Amino acid sequence: MRIEESHENIVRLSDIRRGRERASTPFGPLNPASTTLLAQETHRAYQEARLTELLNSLESVVQELNYKSFTVYDTLNTAMEDLRAALLPSRNDTGGTDE
Repeated sequence: MRIEESHENIVRLSDIRRGRERASTPFGPLNPASTTLLAQETHRAYQEARLTELLNSLESVVQELNYKSFTVYDTLNTAMEDLRAALLPSRNDTGGTDE
């Protein structure tokens, strides 16, 4: 193999590598670093959408639990009022003597 042929092969390989480094887009060549950045931005957008969905779900559960706790609290207060009323002496009670 002659030196000239070896040099031509190296030039061809170099051209092939450069061609692989550039991804084509409708707007021209794209740097591989840009595709990585784009993938990261896409992943971040997906994560943000997922987190928003989870946050909405969590807020819904918290709202439901708040409603239930207020309902239980109201039931407890009503029961305590009824219990106090039952334990307080009524006006009909005579002081312990039957006449």
